[in-house]
Amino acid sequence: MINGLIGCGQDAKFVRDTPAGGVVSYSIETDSDVLTSPGRREALRMIKEKCPRGSTIVKEGELPKVSAAADRAWRGQIGTNRLWGIQFRCE
Repeated sequence: MINGLIGCGQDAKFVRDTPAGGVVSYSIETDSDVLTSPGRREALRMIKEKCPRGSTIVKEGELPKVSAAADRAWRGQIGTNRLWGIQFRCE
């Protein structure tokens, strides 16, 4: 299922993929990107493709890219893009 979704500049990807659902993430730069970004549209398309009978969003929010200790050690050199995650389950 995930094969074929990699490449072509697609922003969304599975962080966790289980038979009953999973977590899809996409990059955001600002809070307004959460609902309006092409990455969100791609993430929702991936969820719909995985769950043709429907799905329920269990939780969504910002995902940490690295641990707090690593972030302190690198002093912000990791990058400024943030990750947003959508946890879902298939009906």
